[in-house]
Amino acid sequence: MQGFERQGLRLSALEQGGSRVDSNHCVLMDEATFVKRMSQYMPEPACKLGYKWLSKYPSKLRITKPRNSKLGDFRIKDRKSIPAISVNGDLNPYSFTITFTHEVAHLIDWTERLSLKNPHGDSWKSVYVELLNQLQENQAFPPELVPIIDRHIKSPKAASCSDPILLEELRKYDSSSSLILKEIHDGAKFRLKNSRVFERGELRRTRYMCTEVSTGRVFLVHGQSEVELVNP
Repeated sequence: MQGFERQGLRLSALEQGGSRVDSNHCVLMDEATFVKRMSQYMPEPACKLGYKWLSKYPSKLRITKPRNSKLGDFRIKDRKSIPAISVNGDLNPYSFTITFTHEVAHLIDWTERLSLKNPHGDSWKSVYVELLNQLQENQAFPPELVPIIDRHIKSPKAASCSDPILLEELRKYDSSSSLILKEIHDGAKFRLKNSRVFERGELRRTRYMCTEVSTGRVFLVHGQSEVELVNP
């Protein structure tokens, strides 16, 4: 989103699977429109806070198709360019909220420091914790998630997937129960959402060494990735 006349927001492809849109073609958006559009992805309290956060910082927001490698990201080319946030559009509302908040914390941290060094250091953690506390104060999460978020606040990780307890709880809100990589055995062949087929190898912390069947190349795939077993 691009800050506009202090109070407005310009929308950059705010829809699932949206393509990149030049900032000159962004649409001016008020709070009511932003909340209405974003409510398909996040609870209303989170939408209202999201508008408040982004209205203070020039940026672009893009809702993307599912990506196996990431849930969201923050990008900035240089100090003169407009920062960009992206979030996968297939996440459940609470996973989306956590990911969105994580990336907004990067936006705020970048704006204040103008540096990407130590991106998950103390300054980012301080911002992230403050934003999570605002979400808690505005009851953006259901009661059963509140103590899990409080625990996460005490020791924030570089990614929600690095906090297995939080990730496990967030998965309960997915629309369907899916098989995940850590639930299958070594040597099993599986397919990711992008249709690429792999064979599971040994565990390296939170990710598995997986060999792509068609190329023989080895990739690290997170243990919480959704998979589909492939018959031998």
